[in-house]
Order: sequence, then structure tokens, then C-alpha cells
Amino acid sequence: MKEETLTAKKILADNELSLVVIKQGEIYVSEKKGVFPVIEFLEDKREPLFGAVAADRVVGTAAAYLFIKGGISAVYGDVMSESAVSVLKTAGVPFSYGTLVPHIKNRRGDGLCPMEELCMNLDNPSEAYKKIKDFIGK
Repeated sequence: MKEETLTAKKILADNELSLVVIKQGEIYVSEKKGVFPVIEFLEDKREPLFGAVAADRVVGTAAAYLFIKGGISAVYGDVMSESAVSVLKTAGVPFSYGTLVPHIKNRRGDGLCPMEELCMNLDNPSEAYKKIKDFIGK
């Protein structure tokens, strides 16, 4: 694991954050839940994702596609879905995780996360980004 990834992982673990992105010593953080922080990076600050490392509380299929779209160089997820692993592996993005789960659950814990379900059968980041944006109404 890259040193920056270890740093991002530690910052994530030590704080009430949902996402930590580090690029060339610059640290970006978010407390927002779900895929919203990554969407914000893609819309407002795309450059910080390109070549950066990220540590995220939950990395499902949707987040994996969004990270790839942004050009991320490595991803750590406290929780990561098997389909996110497959997406990251196929894209050649180094990844690590704390806990591997079959799927990301919704916030109630009684079914699939809507973003996970939305992106499970897709095969490219641009298609995932469009579907996610349409779904969240941005």
C-alpha cells in the first residue's frame, strides 16, 4: 500500500469523515455520506482525483466507477463490495479494504444499496456516472 494511502486510511480512521483524498501532499476530506463526495470531486474539483489516493468508509460498485472516472491511483475502503473489487481490478487500480462484503446494503440494512444495484451490471465509468447523476437528480 502506498504511503499516501496509509496516511489517508489513518486520517479516515481517526476522524468522523466519510472520504479522504490525498494528492501531492494536499488533503481533501468530506463528511457527506454515499457517493456524494466523489460526485462533488468529479463536478467541482476533478483534478484532485486524478493521480490521487482515496480512503472511503464504503466502496461499492458505484464509488469504484466514480473513482476510476476521476483517475484515482489507489483506493482503500473500510468496507468494500466484491463487485467493487472486480471493477477496480479490471481497471488496474490498486485497492485494499478492511472488510470485504458480497454487496453494499442500504442504510436500513434490509436490501441492496440503490447505487450498488444501479451499477452492478454496467461495464464502464462514464455509463455509471450518467446513471448515478440521473438517479440522484443532479
